[in-house]
Amino acid sequence: MKQIVYLISVLIVLSACGGGKTYTPKPRGYFRIEVPEHAYQKYDTVCPFYFEYAHLAQIKPYSGQETQQPCWFDIYYPKFRATLHCSYESVNNDLKKYIDDAQTLVFKHVIKASGIEEATIADPEYKVYGTVYKLQGDPATPYQFYLTDSTRHFFRAALYFDYKPNYDSLRPILDFLKQDVDHMIETFQWK
Repeated sequence: MKQIVYLISVLIVLSACGGGKTYTPKPRGYFRIEVPEHAYQKYDTVCPFYFEYAHLAQIKPYSGQETQQPCWFDIYYPKFRATLHCSYESVNNDLKKYIDDAQTLVFKHVIKASGIEEATIADPEYKVYGTVYKLQGDPATPYQFYLTDSTRHFFRAALYFDYKPNYDSLRPILDFLKQDVDHMIETFQWK
């Protein structure tokens, strides 16, 4: 009886070894995310600017507690649970303060960002100048920008998601939203 138990134990141990094959774990999988076609509509209100934004987005009054400025609003994407927070300020010889504030808000995310890519915006025909910040890694906001005419107007926006970001899984959504935001910047004009 001891020999049978010993033989079964040896067979179990040998079969558990897998014959020398090396197994590697499968990478984490994510759901496939389908994004719709891009379509745009014009945003033109009492604010001193206008632009085109995505059809599937909704414009909502700014939801923050700090202020109830008429030209502060959110562009909400319900399908993706993402919000582009937008704010506008009149410039009265204090443009540097607004630019410094915008840069400070971007660089607060350097802890979670693996890199920050800056792109300059310069459209002398429509007097639209600014900077776009693309943050890599898993920061709370992957995309921010500001626009100004350098004398009277300052507009700033930052993209946030309503959940903890994991940009490996959000890449298709983020690429889609970046294209919409880039279109917004390209069509942005002061009145």
